[in-house]
Formats: sequence, structure tokens, C-alpha cells
Amino acid sequence: MLSAIWKTTLRGRTCFLLLSITFVTLVLVLRPFRHVDSTRPLPFLPASRISPRDAAANETLGFQKILALSAGPSWRTRGLDAAAQLSGLQITVPSQPRNPPELVDAFANIGKERGATVPRPGSAMAWMAHLDLLKYVVASGLETAFIVEDDVDWDVRIKDQMKLISDNVRLYKQTLPEDTKPYGTDWDVLWLGHCGSVIEDGMPESRLYGDDSRCETALYSGWSKRFLREKLAEGHRLIQISRQTVCTFGYGVTKSSAQKVLGLVGTGANEAFDVSLSSYCRDGRLRCLVVNPQVFNHYEPPSGHGYVSPVHVGDGRGNAAPDEADFESVMGTTGNIMKSARCEALFHDRCMRPPSEI
Repeated sequence: MLSAIWKTTLRGRTCFLLLSITFVTLVLVLRPFRHVDSTRPLPFLPASRISPRDAAANETLGFQKILALSAGPSWRTRGLDAAAQLSGLQITVPSQPRNPPELVDAFANIGKERGATVPRPGSAMAWMAHLDLLKYVVASGLETAFIVEDDVDWDVRIKDQMKLISDNVRLYKQTLPEDTKPYGTDWDVLWLGHCGSVIEDGMPESRLYGDDSRCETALYSGWSKRFLREKLAEGHRLIQISRQTVCTFGYGVTKSSAQKVLGLVGTGANEAFDVSLSSYCRDGRLRCLVVNPQVFNHYEPPSGHGYVSPVHVGDGRGNAAPDEADFESVMGTTGNIMKSARCEALFHDRCMRPPSEI
């Protein structure tokens, strides 16, 4: 009796096992084949899994890449790298082509015969370097990029600042919730690093927001100080359209707007890259948003050590210092940035430029 029961149970288990093996085999055979290449990086998590404001505080500040315009390794790039490491940022420094003097001269003279203002040699070289970096954005297929100059500086609280910028750019542009990009894309230039922008009555409505990391107006240095004093409450910044914005210490572009900027600003016939960019923002051919006052500014070595910017040297407005080694051992200044990332990283100190009206 027991033997019969055992045999029946064994046959049942054998049938169950055979059916299980057959089922698993069919699933494996019929399932679509997927090849996993372990040498390829894993894809990014979908943007919808993190909020736009949190994406704005990632290692590239919500852009696909941060790109630095640079002629090559120097105190500028070493300070930039130190500040980036301190702030948890990843900055790419693409190799810039060396444009021959003949090409620079030809570009500098575009429009001269019709009386256009044209750039001096140093300004023309810098202009073409910006164009080359914009071409890099287009050729690389980047969806967004933030372009900085290699002597740029920012506050150690930059990620918190960028969260506020994300919130307020999206509100200003009425970005739809389904667009999860940190700043939306309803703009051509997002101008975050500059040396001044006009605030005036009658301009399109701006968005005012609080930011306690903003330097006090009394401590501000720059030609646009009077606009901050007369038009902007302390402890606040504005998201506004561009009005006579100058200096391109840091600006964002999209895949489509990079090509658009190239098509316009690449025609030359103006004083400098930033002046040309600002003119197309003013006439509406470029949709330019400005954060005012700026959150990126340039760092300068001490004036007593003979520093003259490469652009000014090229323009014939001074001579380069015979030895720039001192620039890495003596602290300089950064205007309008309360807690400089460069100076904190290199000297463990603050280095606000003295206030001025110019």
C-alpha cells in the first residue's frame, strides 16, 4: 500500500518538474533577446524622477554640460578646477582651436567698409573663441550647455542659488509641469554671469524673488549699481529680459539656440561678442533672460601684481605680466560674490572686490 502511494507521488512530482522546465524554456526562447553591454554607461534616470529644482543643483547645474572657454592650462583653469571640486561641479574644458591672425583680422574687419563698429584684435580673438565653443555645442548634439569663461567665480552656495533660479525662471515663463527641464526651454540665452544689466520703468514685467546670498547694494561694484539702488529691494534678485547686459562670464544655451546665436552673432560687425549678443537680445531676435544681479562673476588677481587681461593685451591696452606665477600664491578679488568659491578653495578666505560705481 505504502509502495503504491510513494510511486504515485513520485510520478506526480516528476510530471510537475517536467512541466516547470518546459514552461521556463518557452519563456526564455519566446522572450525578445536583449543584449546588455557592460562597457557602456548606464543611462541617466528619467528627469521626471527628480524635481526640476533638484536637477538644477546637480554637478552640471541642470545643464547637460558646463563648458569652459579657455586658451589652455593656467592659474585660471587651476583655480576653476579647485572651485569646481569645492562646489561639487563638473566642468568640461574643450580644446580650443588656434585661429590664425589672418582669420582673426578678416573677422575683425567685417562691416568696416559700411561704417560698422568693429572689434580690436584681442576682442575679435575672444569673440571667435565663443563662436568656436558654440560650434562645439552644436557638433556635440548637446541639448543644453552652460558656457563660462575660465576666470569665472561663484558663491559656495551656488547650488542653492540655482534652485531658486529654476523655481523662478519656470514661474516667470509659466513652464508646464510636464516639462521637467530645470529652466524650461522657452529662451535662447539664460544669462547668469555678467557685469551689469539695466532695470528700467516700462520694461516687460520681471519676477522678483528673495535670495539672502545676494550681496548688499552698498557692497556692489559695477556700472549698473544705481539700478539696483533705485529699482531693486535688498535681499532680492530679478528674472528679467536683457537690457544692455554686458560681459559673458556665464550663459546657458539650448541645442537650437546655440545655432541661432551662431547665425546672428557670427556675422561680426560690432564692438565685442557680449555687445553683439546684447544687441540681438535687445531687438528681440534672441529671447534672453537675465538673473540680476549676477550669480557668476570673474575673479581677478591683485592689480598690484601687473595683471592685464588677455583681451586687453590683445587690444593694445596694456602688457601681460612677465611672470604669472604670483597669481596663484596671492589672493585677488571677485566682485559681487559674497563667498567666493575660488578664494575659499585656494585661500580659505573671502575676497569681495571693494564697492564702486564702475
